[in-house]
Amino acid sequence: MNHHLNIIHKALKINCLFFIFFISVSSASNLHRSFGQKQSFETELNHFRTVHNKDLTFHSDSIHQLNFRYPDKKRGLKPWIAPTLLISSGTALHFMNGTKESVRDFTQDNFAYHGTFDDYAQYAPVAAVYALSAVGVKGKNNFGNKTAIAIKSFLVNGLITDRLKYWVNEPRPSGGVRSFPSGHTSKAFSFAHFMHKEYGELSPWFSIGAYSCATTVAVMRVAKNAHWVSDVLMGAGIGIFSTELVYLTHQYKWDNEHLKRFDIFPFQLGNQKGVTLVYNF
Repeated sequence: MNHHLNIIHKALKINCLFFIFFISVSSASNLHRSFGQKQSFETELNHFRTVHNKDLTFHSDSIHQLNFRYPDKKRGLKPWIAPTLLISSGTALHFMNGTKESVRDFTQDNFAYHGTFDDYAQYAPVAAVYALSAVGVKGKNNFGNKTAIAIKSFLVNGLITDRLKYWVNEPRPSGGVRSFPSGHTSKAFSFAHFMHKEYGELSPWFSIGAYSCATTVAVMRVAKNAHWVSDVLMGAGIGIFSTELVYLTHQYKWDNEHLKRFDIFPFQLGNQKGVTLVYNF
């Protein structure tokens, strides 16, 4: 009885962690958007007064010039269905040792894999996004916003995945540690969802290709005996969740005017060489 209670308690803690994290970030985002909308209203009001007083002076620091774009309020809960199902499935299977072992045995008997392709394929979707941009295929956002979203998605996904790995400390099927969730899979699906958000409206084949690549990485991690099936399901859910959360909270301020404020300088300190990135406020 105590063993079953511990399992239930552990599952509830995992789900509560995601719920608290999502509510906290969503609340902060709503406050930030409300403040931004208030500023936009005041700016428009001042602009109206200026025009009607025949004073047509334009100020270069006006917030009216910033390219604010807010999330579509009509989309509702639809984007969260897939990550919720994946996270729930991964959490449930995490405690079903018999099912996990059966999947592991079947995979190792029929589809054992020992290569390293999965180590590189996890980055294929994000590389494809910038390759498309390089050849002139325009996505949903400009380079600045696109890059900011990619970096934030990578950081949010990494934070959630690493914390869960450390906290759960699930043994790997191959004998290692910190198996749950799969980091390769979470990155692959985070970047796949990034490509879907940027190019999915242009053609569904971009989304199909990105998610197929991420799914291949997940299958390879199980076939490689590096993860249980529950690990990759959880990782896939976290990856999609992280990127969707970043798109929900991103304020789209990285327009061309802001990008011009960046300067890159090479430096050398003894035998160490590198570059310095400077942002002029």
